[in-house]
Amino acid sequence: MTSTLPTRDLEGKVAMVVGGSRNQGAACAELFAARGATTVISYAQGEHAAARTLSALDRHRVSAEAIRSDATRSADVDTLFGGVVARHGRLDIVVHTVGAALGKPLADNTDADFDHLIDRNTRSAFNTLRAAAHHLADHGHYVALTSALTTGMPAGLGLYSAAKAAVERLVLAGAHELAARDITVNAVAPGLVTDSFCPGMDSAAFVPRNLRGRLGQPEYTARVVMWLTSAAAAWISGQTIRVDGGLY
Repeated sequence: MTSTLPTRDLEGKVAMVVGGSRNQGAACAELFAARGATTVISYAQGEHAAARTLSALDRHRVSAEAIRSDATRSADVDTLFGGVVARHGRLDIVVHTVGAALGKPLADNTDADFDHLIDRNTRSAFNTLRAAAHHLADHGHYVALTSALTTGMPAGLGLYSAAKAAVERLVLAGAHELAARDITVNAVAPGLVTDSFCPGMDSAAFVPRNLRGRLGQPEYTARVVMWLTSAAAAWISGQTIRVDGGLY
């Protein structure tokens, strides 16, 4: 993976990717490590994926760790954030990448479906943003991944879209509340990415045939996250930046 961002510009900083063991989260974590940050990834399950990502981070000669933590549980999140600050002395960047999708018409969604999508997409982002407000250093950055499908969606993703739209409103509130500490709070809204499809959904059916004719890659999202956590984006906050190849 290559990047045009400044080399080692985050030395002395601590970055955490919540849900950073694989896919877009892992792509973000590797770019933070490449920029010299002490890099922490959290994951709710999948020790093997976390170990692979941790090995990739080690190649960049930075301190790195993987911590098992469920972002839908506020106690887990509080312990995660408090532990990172206790061990490393600071926390400068938090990226929230946790989410889940389910392809069903609204009329077919159950109460359990609603709880699952709200927990994984909205509650998890709220938990990490609240903890970040307490633990981020001044001049820090928080970024949450949402979805380009909040403004346009394939059939059957309405509840998922609603859950992600709520995250964008939380981001706007966080940007206003943390502005006095010069902390930026933004969202990145990927379009159709190779790692983001629901079980049982045919990814090929969602390729935008009238546009670029291919799906996005995790590193496309990660590069925008990197920009938002760099000095070049110091005056950008409360924004949702779409990374969808012009899908909608």
